[in-house]
Amino acid sequence: MPQIADLVWPSGVSAYPAILLLVLLATRFLPLPASYHPLTLFRYFALQLGNKVNPEPQRARQQLYISGSLALLVAWLPAMALLYSLYQFSDLPVLLDALLLFCSLNWYSQQQQALSIQHSLQRGQLTLAREQATALLCRRTAALSSMGLSKAIVESLALRSASQLTGVVCAFLLGGGLAALGYRLLLELQQQWNPKRAAFHHFGLPATVVANALTAIPKLIVSVLLALQYGVLRCYRQCRQPRYNINRWSYWLLCCASVALRRNLGGPLYYNQLKQRRSKILQQQEPAPADITLAINLLQFTHIYLLLFIIAGSIVQLVWLLTR
Repeated sequence: MPQIADLVWPSGVSAYPAILLLVLLATRFLPLPASYHPLTLFRYFALQLGNKVNPEPQRARQQLYISGSLALLVAWLPAMALLYSLYQFSDLPVLLDALLLFCSLNWYSQQQQALSIQHSLQRGQLTLAREQATALLCRRTAALSSMGLSKAIVESLALRSASQLTGVVCAFLLGGGLAALGYRLLLELQQQWNPKRAAFHHFGLPATVVANALTAIPKLIVSVLLALQYGVLRCYRQCRQPRYNINRWSYWLLCCASVALRRNLGGPLYYNQLKQRRSKILQQQEPAPADITLAINLLQFTHIYLLLFIIAGSIVQLVWLLTR
């Protein structure tokens, strides 16, 4: 059996679940400030690269698709090659896995940002809340009411929880720290080159296609966990309503979150000066600032259930090995 730091780990049992739990605890109690997080530097690099490679959004659509695809490869492949080379020289790949996973997670800092917005809304500081929300939202916030801002934050938390926490967890369990960080870097590229922004309408489409494919399973997992807690039939009926201008997996997740919270979600929104119509997900009442905390608590329970499933899988694996 391999020994790591004088601890004996059973051979044949994956150490990734244990590493995952330790890193999640570290990100919970020792979160990195946004200004010092490595992903912040990568966001700045991606934005500058997009502005450099895409100076004229009015060019031919096919040309923008090609330049967006090439920019995606230029931004992602060298970073992955550099990180992979670290594994070749590392004597402690498990520690490197943990470090890369830690760099891939910033859910708790986003949670704190959402709570700061809630506190501003509850104090009646709507202008301040709108300014704070620009760090979490791609949409235009200048004209949002307290209800509209609360709804936008709840939707953002649900989608980010699935893609940026559950998705990172799944990528780590499948491929270690390199897969987790590579997955997260792709999401950051998609966010910085979001095709809903006029400047990246065609340029950002390749990154969005890749990101939508990678986040489909995490969003489905969170949707199923919410449906099991708050009513499979209710969630199924809500998901059967007409879907318009929302990604299928995101729509299912928002429907399940709407059922769980009993709050209306969806509806039209503005990106830059353009109004985008979306399906309305109707429930009993409109969201309020207090529902931001309710959404965070609800999502934390889905995280706990997911971790319990992972732990149970490790225990079953250990028992199976011992019995053989």
